[in-house]
Amino acid sequence: MLRASEARDRAAFIDLLASPEVHTYLGGPRPRDELDRALPEIPGRRPGLFVIELDEAMSGTIEFKRHDAESPGHIRPDIGEAELGYLA
Repeated sequence: MLRASEARDRAAFIDLLASPEVHTYLGGPRPRDELDRALPEIPGRRPGLFVIELDEAMSGTIEFKRHDAESPGHIRPDIGEAELGYLA
């Protein structure tokens, strides 16, 4: 199920962002103590970001982004693009 993030997801966000396996090609993992200080009580609250819930627990995130011609890395300047990204 997809849903908005909740306070109960904070530990799972920290696990996800600190994971070397998940962030090998995404700038590397972040230190847990830094994440614990920096993450808000309800992390991941932004338009287009959803928690993937499996068996009543967060198993990852999915994000829908819209890019326009001025977005970095935009491939076709004549049209907008949509991106679907996920971390699990």
